[in-house]
This record gives sequence, structure tokens and C-alpha cells, in this order.
Amino acid sequence: MISSFLNWIRHSNSFWGRALLGILGGFCIALSFPAFNIWPAIFVGISLILLAVRQLGFFKAFFVGTLAGFAFYGLVLKWLTTYLGPIPWLLLSFVEALMVGLSFAVIAVVWKWLLTLKLGKSQPFVIAFAIASIYTAREYLAGHFPFDGLPWARAGLSQADNWIAKLVWAVDIAGLSWLIVFLCALAAIKFTRPLAPGSGLRLRFISWTPTLASWVMVLGIPALMVIPTEANAGTMKVAAVQGNANAGLFAINPPGSILDKHLTVAKELVRSGRAKGVDLMVWPENSTDLDPVTMHAPGKKISKFVDTELKAPLLFGNKTFRGKDFFNEVDLWTPNNGLHDWYDKRRPVPFGEYVPYRKFFMSLAPEMIGLIGWDMSPGKRDGIFEIANKGKIGSLICFEVTIDDLSYDLVNSGATAIMIQTNSSDFGKSEQGVQLAAISKMRAIETGRTVVSISTVGVSGIYSPDGKVIAELETFKPGAMVSDIALRNDITPAIRYGRYVEPVSFFLTLILFPLAVVGLIRQKRRKKSS
Repeated sequence: MISSFLNWIRHSNSFWGRALLGILGGFCIALSFPAFNIWPAIFVGISLILLAVRQLGFFKAFFVGTLAGFAFYGLVLKWLTTYLGPIPWLLLSFVEALMVGLSFAVIAVVWKWLLTLKLGKSQPFVIAFAIASIYTAREYLAGHFPFDGLPWARAGLSQADNWIAKLVWAVDIAGLSWLIVFLCALAAIKFTRPLAPGSGLRLRFISWTPTLASWVMVLGIPALMVIPTEANAGTMKVAAVQGNANAGLFAINPPGSILDKHLTVAKELVRSGRAKGVDLMVWPENSTDLDPVTMHAPGKKISKFVDTELKAPLLFGNKTFRGKDFFNEVDLWTPNNGLHDWYDKRRPVPFGEYVPYRKFFMSLAPEMIGLIGWDMSPGKRDGIFEIANKGKIGSLICFEVTIDDLSYDLVNSGATAIMIQTNSSDFGKSEQGVQLAAISKMRAIETGRTVVSISTVGVSGIYSPDGKVIAELETFKPGAMVSDIALRNDITPAIRYGRYVEPVSFFLTLILFPLAVVGLIRQKRRKKSS
């Protein structure tokens, strides 16, 4: 039965059969991500979609790829339904699916063209190289378009909880995406070229050797890798507080209650003695609902705590006005000084923190758009904070952890550790918090920095430079983590070179696709003339 199914996959020309195969592949990709955590499923999923679109024309491959993309994003982003209901989830999944469909349409055309070239034994590797580049180019496009993009659920991020994640230290998240698709493409190409029946085990083994060697190399190298984690720039004692506050964008709370919840946990931590000698305390995004920068009462509360109890800097999430601009920011409050420095979120979330083309979308969905009363402005300050006697640390706010350039900037600006302050209240007990924590782990490996990821409700954790969990808090319960974290100042290969993987892949795709179209047209004309 299995043999018959495999032969059907290999030889069937049924368009709807291919479409079902693509949908199955999309679901498999989604299952590889947290919190499903079936990490090998991404290799199965991408391979199935490749087999579904092989030898198809552009438009049929686009349709199959779009169905696969909708199955993928529809499942992996279902946590969006806890925030604004099914309509934004369906729309976003559909937009992302169109880009998946486009990428597999381009893959089908380029694959078909490369098969016509005389490339000898290198042909499978050339085709796999092209396919991996096109898929990675799609992730680059999705990370920038529309409205600043959605760099979520990239193939490399599916491996956050296993040894393969260590490759991110060398090749970045984009590089790991590329390698995953490269392996899948090699397997799919080999699968479509079986040896004749009766060829024998020896010949079959020899024919599979190049493909198997590639898989062993890519999956085996990280198993042997030892990522440096020593504190080559000193250590810092950090306390991270999870207040378990419903700090959602549209939550209704008694004024000051969110600030009070974080103060309560922080004061209990200080009284317990665990925070003795702490160099920095970190609270999450939106951890105060009253602005201590412009309001006397909350500013006095925080100053009293920092000056008389904590006696160390406090880094916390706040929202504030400066003139006509409204910012989601992180404030550094220091003893006997008050507000010392701040970072305004550079990449606010579209339709969460601001509404692009507000008049247009207001005309389509006035009730939904009206919920977002103020558009947050993008910040222009860097996310670097100087901590007395400890040097520089970096800060990212919530979804900014998904944006490569911001992590690169922090490390290149001298950050020796990274604080990620997030608010997952809007998404309840969905997969969102787990997926965001997985990205934080990958950032730790990529940057070679300890990452302290603190949420209002969880998942909150401290992750070492090799991605291992130093501490985690139980979700939806107040709590605090205290740890002497390693500070590091080296530059990983991922930070140095990884930024080029996606742009180069995108550039290659822009070259390959028109070449393939022209090549196939010329070949078709030659056949007609002959």
C-alpha cells in the first residue's frame, strides 16, 4: 500500500491530487513549529509541496502553492483568532499564502527550465540550490511586505528545540531556512528519479549517496558543534519580573493596576533576598498602565521603589506621548535619578499599534479599526542602554524580536546581552507565546548573547548563548527569575555574514525567473519549428 502511494506521488498527473498533496505539505510545515513541535515534519512538508508542483506550469503551481501556503499559515497563525477574531487571521493567512503560491510557481518554472540544461551529475544540486534560494527569497519578501512584513514562521525557526538550531550561530536563521529547503529539494529530485526495477541494493545505495551525504553533513555538523558561552565580557545579575497582568491592547483595567501588579511581585522578590546585589531588574512591555514620565503619581511610585528598595536600575515597558507622537517604549529608571534613558519601538505592529492608510481601512471596517485609537509612531533612538559598571545591553520590544536587522544593530552597537520585553496578554494561552519564546532562543544562538525574554503573562525565560534554557516561568502566574548571566562581546558568523543570505537569494531569484521564462519560450519555439 505504501509502495503504491509513493508511486502515485511519483507518477500522478492529477491536478487535484497534486493540490491535496500541497495542502498536506502545508499542514506538515505548520506542525513543525512550536507548540506542535514535530520538527521533522517541515522536511516532509516542503518535500511534498515540491513534488506537488513539479512539471506544472506557472499558474497551476501558483494555485497549488497558494493552497499549501494557506494550510500552513492558517494553522501556524491560528493564535490570531484570540486577538481580533477570524477575519484578520483569514486575511493575513491569505496574503501570506499568495506569496507562498508565487514562490512555488517560480520554483516550478525554474525547475522545469533547469531540467532542459545539460548540467551532468551536478544537475540535482544546481536545481536544489535554485529552489532553496527562491524559497528563502519568499521569506525575505514576506518579512518586508506588506506594511513592514511578517517575518514569522520562517523555516529555520521550526528547529528551535533541537540540535539543528545550533547552525543558526554560523548561518543565521535565513541560512538555516535555505539549508532545510536545499535538503528537501535534493530528496524530492532524487525521489522522482528512481532506478529501474531489479537494479540491486548496491546501485540504489550508490545513487542515493550524494543526497544522503548532504543530509548527514547538514544534520551531523550541528550535533558536533560547541557554541561558546563563556562570559568573556563579565557577568550581570538580572532579575526579570512577570506580573501576570492583563495588559492587552483593548483590556479594561482599574487605572494603575498593571503597574501595581508588577510592583507587588518586584517588592516580594526584594524582600525574599533573591534580588540582593542585582545589577538590573527588567519588567515586560506595557508593564505600567500609567505613564511615569508625564504623570507624577506613578513616577513617584517607581522612584520610591527604585531608590529605597531595589537600589538598582529598572528597565520597564511604558507608553507615552512626546508632542503629537505616541510611543511604545522601554524606560531605564535609575536610583536617585529617575528616567535615565529610553528606547522607542522602531517597528510598531500594523493593525495592532498603528493603522496604515487609516481612512481606507476605516471605511471597510470602522468598528474594528476604531479600536486602535492612536497610531504609535516609529522610534528613532537605538535600543542600547548603558548599565553602570556592566557596559551595554540591548532591548527589543515584542514582535521586534522577529526582525533580523534590529538584532544585528544591537550587537554591532556593543550590546553584550539582550532584553526582550513582550506582552502576550492579547493571545491568551495560544501558541503565540511559545512561538515567540522559540524565536528568542534562536536570537540567543544567532547573536551569541544571553537573552532575557520577559512577558506580562509568559512565556518568560532566560536563554544562554547556545539556546539552552537557564530559567523559565510558569505562564499566567506572577513570578520572577534571577540569574547571573554571561555578558559577551564577540561577533558570531551569523551577525557578520548572515544578513546577506536573504537579499542575495532574492537577487538570484530576480535573475533566475526571467532567464527560465525566456529559456522555456525559446525551447518551445525550437520544438515548433522542428
